Amino acid sequence: MTVTEFLKTRVPFLAGLSEEQAKAMAVKAEQKPFKKGQTILFKGVSVEGLHVVAAGKVSVHVKPDKAKEWAKVAELGPGDVFGEMSIVEFAMAGATIKSEDDGTLVFIVPQDLFTDLMDKDAAFKERVLALIDARRPKAPEKK
Repeated sequence: MTVTEFLKTRVPFLAGLSEEQAKAMAVKAEQKPFKKGQTILFKGVSVEGLHVVAAGKVSVHVKPDKAKEWAKVAELGPGDVFGEMSIVEFAMAGATIKSEDDGTLVFIVPQDLFTDLMDKDAAFKERVLALIDARRPKAPEKK
């Protein structure tokens, strides 16, 4: 399977991309392999692009305010993405992402390509904003 096919058919977040859009992403995406336990993205650093898990599994770790320990809050597998919130909100990474498997492979779609696609494709921008909203911590409901 080519990178273009993977992006179009195995990444729900990118569903609906045209062949041309997927190909542009595939051509410019950097492919980075990681070993188990290796940090992919550190909390507080600049996010260089949309990260797409192509193989293996990654875990998302946060350190709540005043907590002494990091908490694992999510696991992402092939077809899942991360980094979109930091790109859209011009913010530093809000979590540390680690590889959970040897042979984890992550495609990194350059930030400028990602933001350009959002500017040109209203439906894609809507999906990005919906994903960000779904990932935001929800305030506890008042009784």
